[in-house]
Amino acid sequence: MVATQEDLLSVSSSFSRIIKRGIGKGPEACYTVLKANRLYVYIRNFMTPAEEILTDKKEYNLVMRYRSSVIAALSDELLQEASQLLGIPFESFYQDWNYNTNSGILLLVNNDFNPDVKIDESFERKLFPLVRMVGSQLHKIPSGLKVVKYTHNICVVESKEIMLPLEHLLLEQGNIDLLLTHAAEIKKGYVQHRELFEEAFNGLIEDLFIMWDYKQNKSYLIFSFNKVYT
Repeated sequence: MVATQEDLLSVSSSFSRIIKRGIGKGPEACYTVLKANRLYVYIRNFMTPAEEILTDKKEYNLVMRYRSSVIAALSDELLQEASQLLGIPFESFYQDWNYNTNSGILLLVNNDFNPDVKIDESFERKLFPLVRMVGSQLHKIPSGLKVVKYTHNICVVESKEIMLPLEHLLLEQGNIDLLLTHAAEIKKGYVQHRELFEEAFNGLIEDLFIMWDYKQNKSYLIFSFNKVYT
């Protein structure tokens, strides 16, 4: 799948406009990258004055639930906009936000195909045991791990079958608030092991995100090494 820089700039502009209409403030920077069947939308300086106040008061759960709910409500429109502008049918939508760095990522996926990413096996032998070791302290050990994107800016690891019975129960009951709270604690656990991952990558990690697909029982663990947005 190929898109021109002009196409991607159009997506960035449209996403900023839609988010501004829904949240009340658009991001200062919005940068899109299309890689195979996945569209990554990097967002920076997105917080509204209300979110800044809540963040200052350390009301992280409240502010996360608010933004996640609004963006989820906009997801169908964002999927449709990206599909129309790029000529690619995107079906799946993911999001995560870091209030400590005022940055976020949206991920849109075309589910028709899932191409393999060529990764050095020695690197996988170093990274995957570390992900399993850290993850075992936070959630169910994944049945499968796969690197779906790896560049000098970012590494994205897909984990399958990581949900515990309690998380399945919360999903069945529609208790999204508790799932979001639990997800935030899991991300905090990975952040606490940042130095171990930096040693594996032999570089500094500037941001860490986790996106969850509860219906498919998988997650995307995203390590950002350099801010690719401007």
